[in-house]
Amino acid sequence: MSKTANKIWINGQIHPADTPAFIATDRGALLGDGLFETIKILGGRPCYFDDHWTRLCTSAKYLHLPIPFEKDAVLRGANRLAKTNSIADGAARLTLSRGTGPRGLGLPPHPKPVMMITIADGLPRYEVAPVLGLSQIRRNASAVSCHHKTLSYIDNVAARLHQKSYQCREEVVMLDTDGNLASASVANLFWWDEKALFTPALGGAVLPGTMRARVLAQAQNLSLEIHEGYYPPTALLAAKGAFMTNALIGMQLILGLDFGALGTVRFTSDPASGFMAPLLSMPGGDVDKTSPPV
Repeated sequence: MSKTANKIWINGQIHPADTPAFIATDRGALLGDGLFETIKILGGRPCYFDDHWTRLCTSAKYLHLPIPFEKDAVLRGANRLAKTNSIADGAARLTLSRGTGPRGLGLPPHPKPVMMITIADGLPRYEVAPVLGLSQIRRNASAVSCHHKTLSYIDNVAARLHQKSYQCREEVVMLDTDGNLASASVANLFWWDEKALFTPALGGAVLPGTMRARVLAQAQNLSLEIHEGYYPPTALLAAKGAFMTNALIGMQLILGLDFGALGTVRFTSDPASGFMAPLLSMPGGDVDKTSPPV
């Protein structure tokens, strides 16, 4: 991310980037009581905004969290912010906090939620495909933060700090509390063997990623054999190839795995040939491809 944006959007208004968005009693800051979405910007416009908005609304309903603006108003805000900051390709973050409240966990009787959009220039890129380590931090399938993009993201931060890898890796694979594959710290996981595509099931400690859903839809359109389930880390170590997905990186191939004492591997199969090639070339598959801003 090369250029720092100098404007942000707070509750419908454009402000300087150093404007305080939350006060000392805000529950989002104190308790992580809120949600967020990270949205790719291409050509100055948000990509797949409807997907992100739907997920935000689903999570907000589960958490009884009011959303203070309609979808169209927030979309206009994101477009306006990209234009104001002269950002063509970048990343927008939509943050929703429940707002201020009294001390304790009880919900405020009259919540005043805060919605904010920040934006940054440029998209994350891997110069070479990464080798993923193995985190010591495990995801709990019963935790709200595993199924909703809450502001409580400390497990994801700690995941990269505490590894079982032989070397400290930039990105890691996380297991669930039963020892099954869950995700990377900020991405969903996919891998393939000679004939089928695999990914951890949403019933486990897996976030319902927007790019994950598009990959599975495209795989179905291509009539690929797909398996969603609960898999030990040895299943990934034995794969022919693997990739990870999120809204910003699209589909990022994985070069190898460094799982410490569990094993290491370098994937040598050519993804440009074989049954996976059409899926890996889908529109929006990575940051260098055009992802429709719809």
